[in-house]
Amino acid sequence: MRHSSPMPAALPAAVLLALSLAACTQADAPKTPAEVAKAEHQKRVADEIAMTLQACSYEGEQLRVDPARLDGKAPANCDQMVDRIMDYTGLPKNFVVTAGPVPNALAVIMLDKQRVPQRVIAFNPEFISNVTSATGGDPWAPISIMAHEIGHHLSGHTITAGGSRPEIELEADKFSGYVLYKMGAPLADSTKAILAMGSPTEQPTHPARDRRAAAITQGWQEACRQAGTTDCSSGSGTADASGSAPPPPRMVKVSLPAPAANAIPFKYGRFVVDETGKLDADKLGELDKKLYDLANTQGLELALLVVNDLHGMTAEEYAWAMMRQLRIGKLDLGNGGVFVLAPNQHTAGVAMAPGVAKQLEFHQTAKQLQDWLDFAWTPERCMGADGCGSATELLMTTMDRAMKWAGEVKWEIRFQNIEDVIAYSNERRAERKQGRKWDDKLDQTLGSLVRFSGTVTELDPEPEFNRVNEATIKDGRWRAVLVKTDQDREVTLYMQPQTPGVMPSGPLQVGKQYTFTGELKSNGQFTTDQGVLQGNPGLWLFSYDALQ
Repeated sequence: MRHSSPMPAALPAAVLLALSLAACTQADAPKTPAEVAKAEHQKRVADEIAMTLQACSYEGEQLRVDPARLDGKAPANCDQMVDRIMDYTGLPKNFVVTAGPVPNALAVIMLDKQRVPQRVIAFNPEFISNVTSATGGDPWAPISIMAHEIGHHLSGHTITAGGSRPEIELEADKFSGYVLYKMGAPLADSTKAILAMGSPTEQPTHPARDRRAAAITQGWQEACRQAGTTDCSSGSGTADASGSAPPPPRMVKVSLPAPAANAIPFKYGRFVVDETGKLDADKLGELDKKLYDLANTQGLELALLVVNDLHGMTAEEYAWAMMRQLRIGKLDLGNGGVFVLAPNQHTAGVAMAPGVAKQLEFHQTAKQLQDWLDFAWTPERCMGADGCGSATELLMTTMDRAMKWAGEVKWEIRFQNIEDVIAYSNERRAERKQGRKWDDKLDQTLGSLVRFSGTVTELDPEPEFNRVNEATIKDGRWRAVLVKTDQDREVTLYMQPQTPGVMPSGPLQVGKQYTFTGELKSNGQFTTDQGVLQGNPGLWLFSYDALQ
């Protein structure tokens, strides 16, 4: 998903494109095969746009959003509320705010005029008064709902055509509680909206309100513990409801939550954590700002965790556990990386989501971090009374190198299905046959991000020419998965073994339908004496999400 400033023309353009394509399909029947193919392609694109215009309300009702009724201008009080919440998240904004006839507020993904998915938060113009009335005048109720919707987008939840799922709703609820504590909300007020407006029973897309209130409580208490408070069973947060108090500084010594496989993940709001308190706080503050700017401009999230305890794990296992639990990176793009230093165990490890792993494949980040520990964590340096001043500077250099290499990807969906990749490649080839020279910016599709839906047909298939590349899977760092797209084309996905552990949908299952996002490895086309041979397109799989 692209991280960018709001684009006022994006939503109307998506509407016009959808309507114009739909109109094309209603014209007189095409006469030639080329016209038939073009009409079918236009209808498919219109259907894809329509599919994206679905969302889930806060209460769990599945909705189909009419983009023509989202006017692109949010009420001033709602806009101010969003800005205020974002001040306390520690994360860059990655969504556009608009308004329309929705129940209260919801998160949705729509396509802009370039057919690039854009994250949108849509308000009912009467949002604040409606929610305040429903909760007996509680001023924190609308803020808790808005923080929930913001949590969806900051976490990279895909919000696919089937609506939402209980797992990601609990993530957004926990994030809401986390932010509300930092904003100063009492615990009781943080859960009031969901207890008043949530469903008392489990729904296909949303948990029952008691479970959701428990998730909000977990997030609130985690923020409380992070602030160093000893009793986090109740009470108020760190600011006040007027919003006059500034957010607390990001660079303070905190303790990370213990990794747990059954813990609800949530967006932690930090890029640097030093549990030891030994590293230079000012230099870490500079690094934190660099990592924030990298997330804001490139859409890439990297975190450095200097920890006291690995909880019986290896450094790499701990990094993977915390990438999931702290939801580092956006789920839908696989653009997160966690660098772990464990001085007490004198070991280092990294976890890199697939997109980052491809960029840092030859960077040897874990070795460089281990080399830093060997040099710095000695009685003469970091373990001394003066701390890690000069050694911290050296660590910053190591991180700068990783940021440079990993930041070269353009984290933006270019193609919305595999057929668009094939059609685009064929069109550019036809142009070159007519005499146009190769233009790298125009002709190169490899490395593009593609999002499509399909059904898993085979896990761990055997190597086969034009189907599964033996060299890619032979060392075990990547495994192959075969998928049949909705257009009945077979695609080969190459997936890291650790990826299922960070996906809310769990391990891929044969026969089940998903949306997939990946980087194009090959369009599957090979030029032979007989012409172009079409094999399986191949992608480095970044993420997936089960369709209802």
